[in-house]
Amino acid sequence: MNKVAYQDEIIILRVKDWQTADKYAVCFSREHGKVSFIAYGARYGKSNGGRLIQPFAQLSARLIGGRRFDTLQQCELSVLPQTMDILALAYSAVIAEAVENLTEEYSPQEEIFILLQQALVLLGRHNKRLVVVSALCKLLSFCGFDPALENCTTCHEKIEGDAYFSTVQGGVVCDNCSAGAELPFAVGTRELMLKLQRLDFANPEKFVVRGADLMQLEQTLYKFLVYQTDKPLVSLQFLAQISV
Repeated sequence: MNKVAYQDEIIILRVKDWQTADKYAVCFSREHGKVSFIAYGARYGKSNGGRLIQPFAQLSARLIGGRRFDTLQQCELSVLPQTMDILALAYSAVIAEAVENLTEEYSPQEEIFILLQQALVLLGRHNKRLVVVSALCKLLSFCGFDPALENCTTCHEKIEGDAYFSTVQGGVVCDNCSAGAELPFAVGTRELMLKLQRLDFANPEKFVVRGADLMQLEQTLYKFLVYQTDKPLVSLQFLAQISV
C-alpha cells in the first residue's frame, strides 16, 4: 500500500512486542480488510494510544500505508472493552487466528468485520463453544470455503443419514463413496453445522445441542481449517491446556 494516511475502524487480532519499544499488530478493519502495522513507542506507558493496542480491542485508528507494514499514527477506543475471563480470551483467539489465516491483506470484507464484532459480544453471553463454531462456519463461507453439506461430493447424490467429511474434497461423502480416509460425520453433526451457518448473531435463537455432535463438528472444522490454510491453529493448544 502506498504511503497515504487513512482512517478506519479496526479490531486487533494479534499483538507482539517489536524491537525495543514498539508493538507489531495484525488487525481486521472495516474498509481495508486485514492490515499489519507497527505502533512505534507503544510499549512506553505515555505513548499516544499505545496501551490500547491489545488483542480484541476495537479502535478508531489513523494509519499510514507502508511497503512492508503500515504505521499507526493515533487511535482511540470505538467500543468500550468488555471484561473477558481466560476462557473467553482463549476462544476469541481461535476466531482471530482463523480470520488472520483465511484472509489476505487489504481485501475488504465488511461482513467479516461485523462477524468479529458480534462474536466478541456473544462470547460473553452465550455458550462459547457454539459461538466459536458458528463464527468459523460463517467465516469459511465468507472466504469461499463453504463446505458442501447437502450432496455427496463424489457421486452428488443427496445425503440423508450419517456420512463422512472429506477435508480434501471440501464436503460430505456418502457411505458408498467413502475411501476410508474421511472423517465420520453424523446426521446430527451435519444438521448442527447447517443451523450454525445460518444462526443470526444479531438475535441468536436458543436450541438444544447434543455434546457428541458438537464435539464431532469442532474436530471436523479445525481439521478443515488447517487443511485449507496449511497452517496449524496455535490458539487451540492454549485452549486445550485451560479446558482440562
